[in-house]
Amino acid sequence: MNHRKDTDKLVREAVAGHQDALEKLIEQIKMPVYNLALRMLQHPQDAEDMAQEILIKIVTHLSSFRGESAFTTWVYRLATNHLLNEQRKNRRQPLSFERLGEALQFSLHLYERTPDEEVEDRSLIEEVKRHCTLGMLQCLDKPHRMALILGELYGVTSKEGGAILEISPAAFRKRLSRARSRMVDFVTGHCGIVDKKNPCRCHKHVQNKIRAKLIDPDHLHYANQTDAASERQALLAEQATLAKHRRTAALLRAHPLYQASDSYAAAIKEIINS
Repeated sequence: MNHRKDTDKLVREAVAGHQDALEKLIEQIKMPVYNLALRMLQHPQDAEDMAQEILIKIVTHLSSFRGESAFTTWVYRLATNHLLNEQRKNRRQPLSFERLGEALQFSLHLYERTPDEEVEDRSLIEEVKRHCTLGMLQCLDKPHRMALILGELYGVTSKEGGAILEISPAAFRKRLSRARSRMVDFVTGHCGIVDKKNPCRCHKHVQNKIRAKLIDPDHLHYANQTDAASERQALLAEQATLAKHRRTAALLRAHPLYQASDSYAAAIKEIINS
């Protein structure tokens, strides 16, 4: 059997009440769903809470899956609908490219070179970089942010993206193009990784972000996870010979498949058992 037929068989067995099949399905999708939520929301705890809600929705609506599309397409459709439509109290002030640019400039103004700068903890620098790039995504409105995540980071086709967002392939391409354009303009105008003419460097923001309590050196959210693929993308982002949109894409892709906390895994197990 091919992968799609195997998955469809698991869905039928899960709907029939086979817990082993349900566990295998959830195992396949729990991290992609969490990573989708993390890129939409930036903060791990928010992403875990939302991912749990999405997985509950997937489990309770599993019998409605008809196999007309790939199971992952169906999962992403439920997940994106939930992420785009969920109206909850805003716990954090919304970002914009203008506000983020001003914050970066202010932080650079406060930066003071220190004697031990060259031996700055690399994990803290990586934490700043990933916090910043996830923050850039928050500057897009939710429909454009989701299109960029799906098209640029998840690599879906315009047909798949249209099916997931329930719009035409042409509308998905237009939305993705607008999102890319705004992101490229900001990144190439600010980020020193993508364009060395820009003064912004991740190490210059480490101490300011610690003082502002935006990162905690004792509890890193992002930098304790890495893989070879993300390192390759980070190197590509620095290649001046590449077109600026490719360097921007590489910077955004320089993130691993993030692993959620143990409490998330425990919550997923509880969902399955209940």
